[in-house]
Amino acid sequence: PMDSEGKISFVKHPFFSTEHMCPKHSNENRRRCTGCYRYEPIIGGFADLGDGNRCVCMACCRTVIVDSAGAKPLWDKVMNFFEHGLKVPIWKGMSDVPILIVSHSALNEQLNGTAHSGAANVMTRGLCLSEHQCGHQFEIPSMRFNTQNSSFIPNDEESRGHTFFQIPDALTTHPESSVTAILCLSGLPLDLTASILAHEATHAWIKLHPNFTIKKPIPKQVEEGCCQLVAMLFLTDGLPPTSKDSCNGEPSDDKLRQFFKFSIETDTNEIYGEGYRK
Repeated sequence: PMDSEGKISFVKHPFFSTEHMCPKHSNENRRRCTGCYRYEPIIGGFADLGDGNRCVCMACCRTVIVDSAGAKPLWDKVMNFFEHGLKVPIWKGMSDVPILIVSHSALNEQLNGTAHSGAANVMTRGLCLSEHQCGHQFEIPSMRFNTQNSSFIPNDEESRGHTFFQIPDALTTHPESSVTAILCLSGLPLDLTASILAHEATHAWIKLHPNFTIKKPIPKQVEEGCCQLVAMLFLTDGLPPTSKDSCNGEPSDDKLRQFFKFSIETDTNEIYGEGYRK
């Protein structure tokens, strides 16, 4: 709309300079891509994930991770980065922790009673589970992206897009800090999924440290800040160079990676953002 001085104003995305919206539509609770947080256009919408009204833009769909099989190679890269990039020891059992790509509802169910549950202004996309979760059964997605009609479909008709996984007994004998699984939200692009796994791997590394004790926890801001730092380092040095080519006006994979790093650097949250910057 034009104001009294003849000026036209738009709501702009904080990173993608070409993404803007008429102010009168900004309060319509429009959907945003679950990966890059760009607004879904009225014409030519995003791919629906079938998970709590979440959607993914075509740029993020190029590398989208929708099941646990797609995440395991990323976890292996994270472990390699810890050992050879950060040069820290990989504690016993850490490489074999189950990596589960889960729905929004499954992740939220596990957040109750954790340190994340009070952070209402933080979009939690990953979680490191400890020993008390042993035996819990998860319904996890078993989907793939159909490029022909830009939609997510089940891997096979029998599974109907889901399978089940039961968390095994703890992988270590440490009575206070055993890590039983890493959860990561489904429907995120590869680089974002990788950074989340690097973040959660840092939590796991701390919990599995021989000197860790639940009686003397690391201050939350310090721990989350370290996790965000490792996520940033992994995005910077732990992944191969990515394409700078854009298609149909969508951001390139390189631009998306820049955005994920930008999001860590500019996070205003006192625990995550300030923790990272300290």
